[in-house]
Amino acid sequence: MTIAVDLKCCPQNHPCPALKVCPVGALSQKGFNAPVVDAAKCIDCKKCVRFCPMRAFS
Repeated sequence: MTIAVDLKCCPQNHPCPALKVCPVGALSQKGFNAPVVDAAKCIDCKKCVRFCPMRAFS
């Protein structure tokens, strides 16, 4: 299963706080755009899913 970002839930107006909880650095962000999940790095731990207050990760 791959983690996905729901653009409707992500406010995209700040640095994504979930980037710092990813243990393998699978999340990246350019400017204030929505974060991107690198599926090759993602270990599907779901820390970002549990951490995001906007529930933008699924």
